[in-house]
Amino acid sequence: MPSFNFFKRKGKDVSKLSNKQNNIQATNPVSISRNLDDRLTIEDALNLLDRIENTITRNLLTELGKTFEDTNLIFQHINNIAEDLESEEIDIEEEKLAPLVKNTKNTIVRALKRESSNILTIPKTFDEFVKFKESLDASINRFGEVTSSHSRIVNTFMKKHANSLRGDLKKISDISGKLSNGFDELSMEKKVVEECRVNLSTLKANIDEKEKSEQDLKSIDNECIKLDEEIKLKEIEIDDLKSSSDYSKGLKYLHERERINNERKILIDKLNQISSHLTKAANKYSYGLTKATVEKIDTIVNKPSEIAYKSDISDYLHLLKEMKESVTSNKVIIKDSNKILQYFDILASELPNFKKEILKLDSLIDKLKDKEKATILDKLDQKEEEKKKANEYLIAQNQKRDEIIKDKMKIEEQIKTILKVIEEQLQRLSTKKYKIMTSPE
Repeated sequence: MPSFNFFKRKGKDVSKLSNKQNNIQATNPVSISRNLDDRLTIEDALNLLDRIENTITRNLLTELGKTFEDTNLIFQHINNIAEDLESEEIDIEEEKLAPLVKNTKNTIVRALKRESSNILTIPKTFDEFVKFKESLDASINRFGEVTSSHSRIVNTFMKKHANSLRGDLKKISDISGKLSNGFDELSMEKKVVEECRVNLSTLKANIDEKEKSEQDLKSIDNECIKLDEEIKLKEIEIDDLKSSSDYSKGLKYLHERERINNERKILIDKLNQISSHLTKAANKYSYGLTKATVEKIDTIVNKPSEIAYKSDISDYLHLLKEMKESVTSNKVIIKDSNKILQYFDILASELPNFKKEILKLDSLIDKLKDKEKATILDKLDQKEEEKKKANEYLIAQNQKRDEIIKDKMKIEEQIKTILKVIEEQLQRLSTKKYKIMTSPE
């Protein structure tokens, strides 16, 4: 607040707000809530907060009602002072000061009239109270500016009005302090109310999340029961299939097929091992040849087992012979050529034998094939796969369940903590101890 330093003496300070005014509590809400049960739902608590907030605001405005009226009366009195000052002729001994004093008087009169003519509406809500206080503070600042800047002339030539004006401005300055105290106390209470509202909203969200977790757990438990039943059913079906005569036949067929496949693998690995020694020679020999010839050479070196399924292998045997001659005549120069030459002959010798043996094994597999035998094995594989997937899904569901339980425990701790805070806030605001219900009873 500005100091009205055109005053030569200080007035006495008015007493500050009484303890009752400085310690605004929601005493009325206590009487309002006496008819309520001590146990409140979240909705009940929000309604209670609304009543508390309305009551503490109404109480403050009621207590300050006379202060609001006095403010307007003081403004009216200041307006009267301005009118008296405007009509008064000031006696000025020094002629040269007359224009300055006259202009100063006119400036002060205009400022006082402008500010004092603003009759403030008596507030009935918190927002109106804030507007009233802000308007008063703005007027006090402007009163201070005009009187301070002309203090010497006012004290010298307008003593009579200065004393009266000093008293009025001191009164509205004290009123401003009184309103500030009330505003601070009310804002503090409203802040607690708003924090309590936010906490109730957070509590509601936590309760909803907890209920969702409980529903999710029920759903997972039901799903796990179904999965357990499904796994048991698959085990029974697998046991039934394995105990059938067809399964024994199918298993015998499977073992025989595995034996033949192992023999095929041994033959193919042996052929690949021989052909791998010819890689360098084949790469050098392939330069400048046609695409078809290069593909045949690639088959000889990297996929020799495929030759067995060609109707005529003579082209491949001829290529082997040509590659060997190129190495022998040094048209294709490779390191350790003497060691490599033998593999041309070995592969040329093995290819016809390999074709004969591999086709023989393929023929055995064809003869072993039996639709019924294969069907029961396929069914068994299918049931085993279904059981495996059910087990994997069951494990995943149980892991998800553990995570939900862990999160639910955290939420429950948060609910306990925030419940304690809310109940303490409600007790502070209403001086009554309430219990917030978090579940229907």
